[in-house]
Amino acid sequence: MRWFLVIAAVALAAAGSASAELVARVPDGMIAVAPNGTPLVGFVRGQQLVIAQRTGRERWKRQPITQVSRGSRLAAFKAGAAGPVAVIIGPSDRSLTVLRRQGKRWRKTPLAGPLGADLSVGWPGLTLDRAGLPVVAYTRWHSRSLTSQLILTRIDARDKPHTQRVTAAGFPKSYTPPPAAPVVVRNGSVHVVETYGVSGAVGTIEWIPRSHTWIGLFLSAGRGGFPIGPMFAVPGRGGVVHAAWTEEFPGSLYGGFPVTLATHGRAITESIVSERGVTTGLAMTSHGPALATNEWVAADNFSFAFPAPDAVWAGTVTGSGGSELDGRLDGLAAVPHSGAQDVLLSRPDGLSWFRSRSLPVHVSLSAEPRDDGTIALSGRVQGARGGHVTIYREHAKTRRETAGTVKLGAGGSFALVDTPRARPVFYRAVYVDPTTGIPYAKLLRDLVE
Repeated sequence: MRWFLVIAAVALAAAGSASAELVARVPDGMIAVAPNGTPLVGFVRGQQLVIAQRTGRERWKRQPITQVSRGSRLAAFKAGAAGPVAVIIGPSDRSLTVLRRQGKRWRKTPLAGPLGADLSVGWPGLTLDRAGLPVVAYTRWHSRSLTSQLILTRIDARDKPHTQRVTAAGFPKSYTPPPAAPVVVRNGSVHVVETYGVSGAVGTIEWIPRSHTWIGLFLSAGRGGFPIGPMFAVPGRGGVVHAAWTEEFPGSLYGGFPVTLATHGRAITESIVSERGVTTGLAMTSHGPALATNEWVAADNFSFAFPAPDAVWAGTVTGSGGSELDGRLDGLAAVPHSGAQDVLLSRPDGLSWFRSRSLPVHVSLSAEPRDDGTIALSGRVQGARGGHVTIYREHAKTRRETAGTVKLGAGGSFALVDTPRARPVFYRAVYVDPTTGIPYAKLLRDLVE
């Protein structure tokens, strides 16, 4: 199985103007892009780690890699010149393993575990150094004492792990295992970003190596709850570090789960890019940092359970080249030397991949209940190239229903009058670009009573 040598040129050429393509009929996965531009998707199906590689238009080669324990999940995924690298978290988050392509074989390197009942690993971050070798950051977290230890591991060309303890003495404490992410900066050194929350305080720290120790620099600090999901970090131009994460803020004006993007250059800045979402990807594109989040709405917007049992999801790529899409975003990756970005979208039929330099189409939608029991829906598709819009009634636990499909009018406008069989209801408008196949969307954030 030669991953890149035979079909690299064909795959790269075919991907240059690709439309959305179905990769696999599974609900979850991760995306990576090789240095030559070849897209790959990793996922766990049953007890098998599978990696799919695009070999041409509408053609994906799916290769089973190894058996994993039941309950394991793919936590991080990258692709270098030697092939893909995957990080697997074991059942109950008590083990951590790196798998990487080395020649014609796959090498498996255990990093942690199996851990005892009171210990678990935080969501790990993965990057590749300048030689294409894996660098993994993760925490060991104690559920009783809430203490943690941040660890950085480099795996050399002989598949030997070299481990450094970034923090000691159980710092920082956290109500949940702190997620971490390594990032290779301009001088080739590795920084590590982690976020934590305990006793009503949250913090995000960038750890910087100095001589034989580490210095911590706060990118963000304040009142809040605890981290949710992974941490992401990427290098920007001129030695800048961008980091993104999600934390739970009970009772906050952000609706409970704000997504934060922090930038450390000459100064440190941070901004809330989503009021209620989960971070699933961060990439440095020609438009600047692009952040993938899954925003969610629920029938009970005052319930802060995660994930909400009746949640409806909207995948959103933030930034100047971003937009909202129809489905749940499973990943975002920059395509080297092209200015394009790859997006992996989870939809009812499985995982779909597409590539675009930007997402220039934006859908708006509004709903107005009428006295006769009907609901007037209207909106606009900015940047549309003709076509139709389909409006759906969204349900969390059953298949969504089609309210109607209407042709776009002048300036991309559309309107529809719906009579739902039951209320309350969420509405979503979906426009599939006829040229690229990208499903742009707008999910109303409020229930229509």
